[in-house]
Amino acid sequence: MILVASLLPGNTAGATGTGWHLFGYGVLVVLLAAWQPVVRAAVAAWTIGALVEMLQLLVAYRAAETGDLVANAVGVALGLVVRAGYLAFAR
Repeated sequence: MILVASLLPGNTAGATGTGWHLFGYGVLVVLLAAWQPVVRAAVAAWTIGALVEMLQLLVAYRAAETGDLVANAVGVALGLVVRAGYLAFAR
């Protein structure tokens, strides 16, 4: 879903683009951490984001941005915080 949304034409996210990065990569890291060690899940989620940004360099109607990489990293971190809070509460 992240890959498709990141490569669609136009900026459908509008002013909330950063929010979609935070949400998407936060959810991605939580899903990955369900079956991978947390550090590996975090690295994998951010790496996927970096690869998607590189793919955007190949698409004429999209632009790769360093700000998106930062938003992806923050989303990964927030996802891990939410996951840790959930696990602490569930015990």
